[in-house]
Amino acid sequence: MTSVPSTDTSRGRTQITPRALTRVVTAVAADALGVQHSQVSVDLATSAGSLDITVRTPIKALAGEPDSPAPHSPAAGDSGDGDSGDSDIQSRTDEAQQHVRATVAELTGLALGGVTVRLTKSGLHLPGQTD
Repeated sequence: MTSVPSTDTSRGRTQITPRALTRVVTAVAADALGVQHSQVSVDLATSAGSLDITVRTPIKALAGEPDSPAPHSPAAGDSGDGDSGDSDIQSRTDEAQQHVRATVAELTGLALGGVTVRLTKSGLHLPGQTD
């Protein structure tokens, strides 16, 4: 009589090194915010079995687009306190945070806890200007 191998064997486990995970998060965040990969810094930490990610990056304020007026130049109907440009940067940061959370979880299969995006500086990017 021959024995049949058991079908309920453990599948094993895939480990992602911190360096590889940092590179994945860096690439996703850089693409989401339109900055160079070298400008993005990533910190990883674990908390209660989930991964916490902190991304530090500059952000470009895009001049000439309706949602982001030039600095110190109020848009029509704006009170001049700078909230219009700030809200655009805030919404872009929120979208990037959600994109990083969803994409990193999808690519790695890891349970993510918190994803924090910290802006280090803002630079004005004029149409036709190269980096």
